[in-house]
Amino acid sequence: MDISRFCELLGQPSVNGDMGRDWQELEARTGVSLPDDYKWFVSAYGPGCVNDRLYLFHPRAVEGGEGLHLESLWEQASFAYAELSRNVPEMYPYPVHPAVGGCVPVARSVSGNHVFLTPPQVVGGDWSVVLEMGDWISLPMSFTEFLWAALRGELGIPVIEGEANFEPVGTVKP
Repeated sequence: MDISRFCELLGQPSVNGDMGRDWQELEARTGVSLPDDYKWFVSAYGPGCVNDRLYLFHPRAVEGGEGLHLESLWEQASFAYAELSRNVPEMYPYPVHPAVGGCVPVARSVSGNHVFLTPPQVVGGDWSVVLEMGDWISLPMSFTEFLWAALRGELGIPVIEGEANFEPVGTVKP
């Protein structure tokens, strides 16, 4: 999906939009190469909050405090889900990055639920979205398809509600 469509709902992006600068170091260091539609959106809009409900994290966001640094989210989520799944494995059907084939957390709701991107199951396959909202919900769609549907109230799941807006949170390192 062309991210310029999001301007209709969220206004003009406010960050550099430099995908190479934003993602090369992270991908080289971690070996994780996330889907382009997600990277384009995050590089354009930066770290922030959608509809006062869903925090989006950025690979070069300032860490600490209000910073929505993507690797910090990865560390927090991997620790929490590893502990939780050890105690009640049947409630946690998906491995979480850095586990092999694990879902990669990319957003967190104000209530602490997560949006994950699931790696393709076959070479050349597509990434998909998994929501953890008490129950785990698999959505066979890209990140931008998910976000567009959620913003327009077409998802049927109360991830994002109300009038569409995006509020930048924190800053991106120069």
